[in-house]
Amino acid sequence: MRRRVVLGWWLLLCGLAWPLHAGAQAARGSSAAATPGVALTEERVALVIGNAAYKHDPLDNPVNDARLIGARLEQAGFKVTRRENLDRNAMAAALRDFGAVLTENTVAVLYYAGHALQLRDQNYMIPIDAEIRNEDDIGLQGVDLTFILGRMSRAKSRVNVVILDACRDNPFAKRASPNTQGLAQMDAPIGTLLAYATAPGKGAPDGIGQQGNSIYTAQLARHLLTPGLPVELMFKRVREAVVRESRQLQVPWEHSSLLGEFAFVPGMAAAASVDPGDGGLATETAFWSGMQNSRRADEFRAYLRQYPNGRFAATARERIAALETPVVAADSTGADLMPRVGDTWRYRVTDRYRFGDLFITARVESVSPDGVDESWTTTADAKVRRTHVALKPAFNPLPDWDAAPPEFAPYLQAADLPRGVSAALGPQQRSVEAVKLTLKPDWEGDEEVVVGAGRFLARKLVLSGQSKARGGVSARHVVWYAPAARRIVKYEVTAKVGRELQSTTFELTEFKLQ
Repeated sequence: MRRRVVLGWWLLLCGLAWPLHAGAQAARGSSAAATPGVALTEERVALVIGNAAYKHDPLDNPVNDARLIGARLEQAGFKVTRRENLDRNAMAAALRDFGAVLTENTVAVLYYAGHALQLRDQNYMIPIDAEIRNEDDIGLQGVDLTFILGRMSRAKSRVNVVILDACRDNPFAKRASPNTQGLAQMDAPIGTLLAYATAPGKGAPDGIGQQGNSIYTAQLARHLLTPGLPVELMFKRVREAVVRESRQLQVPWEHSSLLGEFAFVPGMAAAASVDPGDGGLATETAFWSGMQNSRRADEFRAYLRQYPNGRFAATARERIAALETPVVAADSTGADLMPRVGDTWRYRVTDRYRFGDLFITARVESVSPDGVDESWTTTADAKVRRTHVALKPAFNPLPDWDAAPPEFAPYLQAADLPRGVSAALGPQQRSVEAVKLTLKPDWEGDEEVVVGAGRFLARKLVLSGQSKARGGVSARHVVWYAPAARRIVKYEVTAKVGRELQSTTFELTEFKLQ
């Protein structure tokens, strides 16, 4: 897969293809057979429900909202099943049928607009024929959201997104107890993102909005098709817009346990649109006020992912430290630096001309004496790539991928090489614009590196080489290995062909170690 838009710009500006990409392609001729891997494309499915025609308390917007989101999802390549004004039997059947099509190879989205209630920390979608006179009726006449969450969990879908625009002004809640107001905060099964139109326990007005849609759904529809925008950042942009438009009366909320990358529309996100530090102070304050008393460390991590330099960042880090056992940095022995199944790293990839950013996630699937089996996902496309990384010095291209340079030995530090002993690596071969280069490795000692995931003390490795062919060709790879992350935390690649200089940077934005 080649990023054709970026490549077209390179051809226009430079008169040549990206040499780093071409080098990856050229190198693959000799290394592809030795690097077993596969790229799988997932099937996208969605169930969209809009309930408005309630017997006693009809709503204005949900059917319009469902039609709008259904159309957007179809544009994003989803096979959409849309249902409107469902009674309890029809709603249960729709969820059952949807759950039956979920597999490990699906990306699943459930969107629900209508009334919903919570009862004893469970959330119930309310069918249009519900007759709720007291709290006990909620469990009998509502449809428990945990049913479809359970189906998603058992199917082991890599990506599940559940969107609930369901906290409308709710007359049913007035007939029950105050504890049923809004929706309950729930844990998302692995691989799932739960998105609420407003914060847990809060309500959202049905009447605010334009052209027959709720403000939440209108903003969701506006941002959903942004190319290459990671789903978490997409919902952040929705939240900012809703907080602004509702004058802080409504603060959307998400809880995520996604393990890889996902964008509704694959591609490259414009650099300015994915700056994790952007957003207004009012939005950040509203977000913080909704979760500042939480007893869950992951909620504070969610804040830090979106506002890493925010005004409450220091407090969030203190709360995380108080709520969980601090992670102890690995020492310099090879055994402690070996990856473990479930270790996950997320990187932001940028190029010199900032045409757009890619987000990629690597996850360890298995570890053996022969090497590490990884799965890779990216916002550039809808594929899951699986590859085997040998525990030895080598460049590691991914199958069917040349949108960024391959990494150099991501687990090299696990080999416990002596510090400063360049000869232990030996020269490495790469090709830039079909010119073969011999890159000499050199350990340059320890260096402190600051990236999105934090501050690390890292071992710095530089591989560099040049040739006089074609007016001068050179390449330089700088790799920072951090024991505390068990992997690369930063990687800069530059190549020069004649007078043209190209560069790509990988930076770790977050990680999770087992």
